[in-house]
Amino acid sequence: MVEKFTSEEKKAVASVLYNLADADFQNHKSEKECLEACMKELEFDATGFVPVQKNELQKQAYETLKRMSKEKKRSFSRMMTRLSRSDDHFGARERAFVMEILNMCDVPFVHR
Repeated sequence: MVEKFTSEEKKAVASVLYNLADADFQNHKSEKECLEACMKELEFDATGFVPVQKNELQKQAYETLKRMSKEKKRSFSRMMTRLSRSDDHFGARERAFVMEILNMCDVPFVHR
């Protein structure tokens, strides 16, 4: 059975993914398409959504991410990996941000 993300979890995951897409200050078409696919997979309507700013994520999203089930964390980790690699360049800023999320939110690294 696939677990559904709660509304709070969707907002936290979406905020991280939006920040990750902008981590290298470049917006490639492939990243935008991957981000849209992740929002669809998350079943999150991002219309009018304002993501939590990166400097506020620790206060507003990390606890929610920590409390997610292992299955949800793996799904989230897979989304981060796909998004990071979508422009064929997993840069230093993206790696640092992903590592922060993995470490601070007890999320396993899923590379496929």
